[in-house]
Amino acid sequence: MEAFQWPVLGCGVGLRNEHYGVVTQEQPRMDWFEAISENFMDSGGRPIQILEKVRAHYPVVLHGTSLSIGSSDPLDPQYLTRLKALADRIQPAMISDHLCWSGVGGERLHDLLPLPYTEEALKHVVSRIQQVQDTLGRRFMIENVSTYVTYRDSEMPEWEFLAEVVRRSGCGLLLDLNNIYVNAFNHKFDPIEYLDAIPGEAIGQFHLAGHTDCGSYLFDTHSGEVIDPVWKLYQEALKRWGQISTLIEWDENIPPFVRLQEEAVRARKFYDRAAKRDTLKTEGRGDARPRDTAATKGPHLINVQQWMKTCVQPTPHPEKVAEVALNPQGGVAGKARMRVYADGYLGRMHEALKEAYEAVRHFIGDRAFVRLAEDYARTYPSHDYNLSLAGRHLPALLKSWPLTKQFPFLSDLAQLEWQVSLSFHAFDPAPLKPQELAAVDPEDWDRLRLFVRPSVFLLASPWPVLDYWAARQQPLATIKIQGKHPQKVLIRRIGTDVGCEIMEDAAFDFLAGIQRGEVLGNLFQALAENEEQEAAEIQHWFAHWSALGLFSGFQILAGETRPV
Repeated sequence: MEAFQWPVLGCGVGLRNEHYGVVTQEQPRMDWFEAISENFMDSGGRPIQILEKVRAHYPVVLHGTSLSIGSSDPLDPQYLTRLKALADRIQPAMISDHLCWSGVGGERLHDLLPLPYTEEALKHVVSRIQQVQDTLGRRFMIENVSTYVTYRDSEMPEWEFLAEVVRRSGCGLLLDLNNIYVNAFNHKFDPIEYLDAIPGEAIGQFHLAGHTDCGSYLFDTHSGEVIDPVWKLYQEALKRWGQISTLIEWDENIPPFVRLQEEAVRARKFYDRAAKRDTLKTEGRGDARPRDTAATKGPHLINVQQWMKTCVQPTPHPEKVAEVALNPQGGVAGKARMRVYADGYLGRMHEALKEAYEAVRHFIGDRAFVRLAEDYARTYPSHDYNLSLAGRHLPALLKSWPLTKQFPFLSDLAQLEWQVSLSFHAFDPAPLKPQELAAVDPEDWDRLRLFVRPSVFLLASPWPVLDYWAARQQPLATIKIQGKHPQKVLIRRIGTDVGCEIMEDAAFDFLAGIQRGEVLGNLFQALAENEEQEAAEIQHWFAHWSALGLFSGFQILAGETRPV
């Protein structure tokens, strides 16, 4: 492997939404922060501005969860393009993702699913890592994942597979010590044997986290403090390889930031006692072993993944998929342990919908919302790598959902909430300055086409949906459920804040025409048919819309304009 030295950053923590205010306003003492790539690469609003503020004061690394490096599907070109754009913008110290797969057949399972440790899978992953590194134009790291099943047809243990991927691809390694401990318990191996196989010179980071003891297996939840056996494994790793950038992960039941600092301080005590990395010679550890590189004898990778998808998704799969043999796991049949992944899929879909549809959940209640999420997961398999986009079809489902008879406005309310979410994350160009529009020759206005910013949405509903949305945090008993009372709503973002306002019919129709791409001459002609519409009122619309920054630019069309 080509000699390469990863930066040594000290001890950091994950950057999470609950701590944005503390980190950006107080700038607490911390060596570095890890940002989840998908939380920022698909957002042009507040999240990316928060990340830029953090990056101005701390080193930042990007850590992805949805690259799906081991999937049989082609790598998502949009994902790679957006990740590269984020990396070019933030200039992270490191970029990483997981050695796993998260979907197949164009459908996403939103989990870190295990690979069979076969020569076929090994060659497949290596070629894809090289593709990622070529696209990013920089070294990339993979992370070992926690697993709850193993395959009988695996041809090597996990640690040898991981080491071979690193050697053959030339990528770096994010060594998650908590995941090693979890897997050692779940699959009955010695974690020290795992460390013995690792090429230490490739390690760029350590991860430390808490997990949940489920009795017959450990579940990697990142929901608590690091336990003593994992701290001991960390000390052993430091002894072998010296000081390596170390991250504390805490992603569920997230505590106040000061508690996260305490965990980082504890890691720092062990870290400071370790030798400087460049004083240790680690290249001799984990030397490659001779192996048979013949073709895989078990089921092909795509067959393994298609079968696993049928076990995880609640949707029916009429096609017959051959069953894959799993090892017994902790005294439990392998297929029974697949329930961990199936329950996880439903849980993540529920959380994604809960985040996007606060008002819908408020009206129907928690128990009904759980049933709604289950129905949604069965009806609409996810095709988006970003879990936050998985709920786009809920307004359509609600049109025929049973509780809609009691709350007939649910579908429109969900549409409003979804548009608010899209507005929050939209990538907006700079707004058109009012003086630029004022400088247009009046004779050209009939041939003028305005471009509306991506964060602008319009919603016409026969129900008072904006009133219901505004009441989403009030006790349900205090909300008056009205009959039909039409509202036309403008959703827009100013800076990082999304706002909504009621529009009169004529203004709504005019702005909707602009959004469709019609030239102003056609829209003025339609208004001329309404004698009550005065020019001063139209001027007021434009003044208001310009002040809100709804437009990003304009085009003056040549020649005669015709109705669109």
